[in-house]
Amino acid sequence: MKKFFGAMTPREKRFAAAGIVIALTVCLPVMALAEPGLVPGSGPGDPVDPGVEQALDVSRGDSCRNMLPADTPKYVSCRWLNAPQDAADVAKWWLDDDGARLESAQPLPPEYVRCNEATDLSKYSSCRGGETICKQLSGGWYQCTNHATGKITYEGTVNGRREIRTKPPTTAALATPTITPSPKGTKVSATASPAPTLTIPASAVAELSDSAGDGTQPTATPTPTMTSTPDNERATATKSSLSEAIEAARSARLRIWVETELADDYLAGDEQFEAALQALIAAARQPGVIGVKFADNLGYSGFTSEDQIRSFVSRASAALRGGLPGKRLAIGVVVGELGCGSSAECVTAMRARAPLATKQHVGHYIKASHPDVVQVSTGLFSPTYRQYEIADPTTGKATPITPALAAQAQWLSIRALGWDTMAQITSREYGLAHHGDTSSWDKAQATAQVTARVSAVIGLGAPTITLWGHQAVDGGQTYRLLDAGLNENEMWRQLLGQDARERLSVIVDPAQTEHGVREDIAALAAGISEIFILV
Repeated sequence: MKKFFGAMTPREKRFAAAGIVIALTVCLPVMALAEPGLVPGSGPGDPVDPGVEQALDVSRGDSCRNMLPADTPKYVSCRWLNAPQDAADVAKWWLDDDGARLESAQPLPPEYVRCNEATDLSKYSSCRGGETICKQLSGGWYQCTNHATGKITYEGTVNGRREIRTKPPTTAALATPTITPSPKGTKVSATASPAPTLTIPASAVAELSDSAGDGTQPTATPTPTMTSTPDNERATATKSSLSEAIEAARSARLRIWVETELADDYLAGDEQFEAALQALIAAARQPGVIGVKFADNLGYSGFTSEDQIRSFVSRASAALRGGLPGKRLAIGVVVGELGCGSSAECVTAMRARAPLATKQHVGHYIKASHPDVVQVSTGLFSPTYRQYEIADPTTGKATPITPALAAQAQWLSIRALGWDTMAQITSREYGLAHHGDTSSWDKAQATAQVTARVSAVIGLGAPTITLWGHQAVDGGQTYRLLDAGLNENEMWRQLLGQDARERLSVIVDPAQTEHGVREDIAALAAGISEIFILV
């Protein structure tokens, strides 16, 4: 590292340091592990003692607390390193006087060599102006010897300004140099966070359309009950079609899961439950399969009590662990209240809608089933969220909960709940599929949707996103990701442009394909690295 800094010219060092300061002060919000409610900073144009903390103010852009419900643990607080209204002033302070403060703040090594100016006469070919060697004195100043001229100077920083002297500094001047505090907002939180938050550009948020209601994408939101193959269709998805799908996925070098819904079999009685378990185990034993998903949107429908659900997941996971040693297990959940942010009315409505799928109940299901992966469904309740409002993070004014805001609220809440300490928490997205032969989204709409539902969600901590809607039949409609004929559309092109293939997966039903299992999987493999094959 010393050699690296020694090889840089002062100008290069200033540019490098300037880039770091601007990135930290302007671009990076962090989750701080500190007491929420107080944040360093100041009101626009108001000087403030940098040692005094002020009350958090959403209208100043100080926080994304509006994304978190009232019962969020106190250690979770969304902070900026510098409040947005102070960032430009702080950057300017560091860059004034040709970056003198940046240069003085650099951790220079005890000894470094620099080239003299090009106008100097020199006999050296490697450094045309000759070389100057600077050695640090005990008080922080440097004694610099110009080997071309023999001239000795003393260089140091006094009150943020670089000084060059021809005589040795006095004892007082050899004291450790000090830097004048910033006039505004230079104090930042030193507490690190588990993960940064990601802010969607205002232009993208403005373009977002709901999954239903505006006519641009599906006019009916899919209900969260469709990921399993119904009993009357199970027979048509024969062993040969399943094996063909697994072989096609292996040829495409995809990570392969098999998936079914065992909840209906459990509710039908022990005999049917055991038969379904054995069929799933047999499917998962085929070469290339890495895991099994055995339940989706757990608790949203079908069951009548939490104890009943906990008994189901406990029995199913125990049987699958015993029959499939080394395979991964997954469940799917849908928790509508997670997208409500600080709207208490929204939370109440979502809990009434699915009383067994609240975040408290779902936490119990995760503990009872000990899964390796938990998929959290998103993109199902956009029209409902629109009915409720939270404070805009930049203006403080009430604004409807858009898909982008719901995604942010959901993943901030998931981190606050600590589910990621028990399993890998991933996303299953329903809002990118369209019904009919072609998607009606233009480039701008597709960009906004992919930004909110994929880019932002990955940025907020979801390791992978599984896309629903490849030839999926629900409510008499066939939903698609690609257009009919496996043709690309703007949404698909935007997905490919994200370079997120390793983080994307898709659900495929061997009984519902466009051109056959092999062709469909080959086309999808361009944008995904993982597949869930319905059994």
